[in-house]
Amino acid sequence: MSSVKQHAAAKVARASQANDPVQLADAKRELALANIEAAIERNLASAPPLTPAQIKLLSGLLKGGQR
Repeated sequence: MSSVKQHAAAKVARASQANDPVQLADAKRELALANIEAAIERNLASAPPLTPAQIKLLSGLLKGGQR
């Protein structure tokens, strides 16, 4: 696990122990971002270059599911 993901997971654990729902939601959002970022980087590293249409499709997904 990367240090960014470890840090985010630790924040989730601390927020959970503190029983702070706002802090927990923020920490979970940060962990989700770290996981998504790692997955994207891992997949792009092993994939051939994307076409402009594929980039547009992925960008739309990241903007809220727009296609």
